[in-house]
Amino acid sequence: MARKIPYFMVDSFASEPFKGNPAGVCLLQESLPEHLMQSIAIEMNLSETAFVLRNGEHVSIRFFSPIMEIPLCGHATLASARVLFSQDDHLDTIDFITRSGVRLQATRSGDKVSLKFPNYRIEDRAVPQALLDAMGIKTIEYAAYNHENLELMIEVADPNVLRNLTPDFAAMKASINSISGVVVTAPSADDHFDFESRYFWPWSGGNEDPVTGATHTFLTQYWADKLGKKRLRAFQCSARTGILDLEVLTDQHILITGAASIVMEGMLFI
Repeated sequence: MARKIPYFMVDSFASEPFKGNPAGVCLLQESLPEHLMQSIAIEMNLSETAFVLRNGEHVSIRFFSPIMEIPLCGHATLASARVLFSQDDHLDTIDFITRSGVRLQATRSGDKVSLKFPNYRIEDRAVPQALLDAMGIKTIEYAAYNHENLELMIEVADPNVLRNLTPDFAAMKASINSISGVVVTAPSADDHFDFESRYFWPWSGGNEDPVTGATHTFLTQYWADKLGKKRLRAFQCSARTGILDLEVLTDQHILITGAASIVMEGMLFI
């Protein structure tokens, strides 16, 4: 007899369907082998699919792109919290724990979800000229690297440059092989937002991720220091777009708040 697994598709960091970043959420009754979770992620063909399993007081969560397991995924955590909150009106807080032991607390915040994430740092890092050429970036303000997510950060001065990037993804992959992705960021020219970003990850997921919570685990402190404020609003200017409300809580934690819409519910038979 086929095993049944409840499955949801959720558009994260958007208040309406077909915006933000779609994530798959599988609610498990028991652990699945890694190869099976990877196969499901390939079948779903979304940037990430989360596998959620209650484990005592905590909820274990793992993230798979169609290519590989991902250590941390903000939008899939938001999607998972949205699903669990929708099933229990009395549930207000969820304590997730990732495979690597990172604890992520999700709290119901009106019609949104607030996620308590680690406050990661970056360090100066030179960017290969071949990577900049592949992305069509002529001048940068700053470049750095985040160890936890294996991601490069590139700041450019002009948000219009950011919005108009059309990278050569094959050339990007050929230029460097020790990272999982590159986030490009710029101050926003829109008074509603403090900064903007786009995330490209042909090494580990897809060409461009629509909205990326994980990059904001270090972008938040970076822009908080740069702008001299603890609360910020970020815009990910991908084709689908996404909005993230951010707050530096302590040196160890930040808060990422966003809306999410459940757009599909079904059952997997495996």
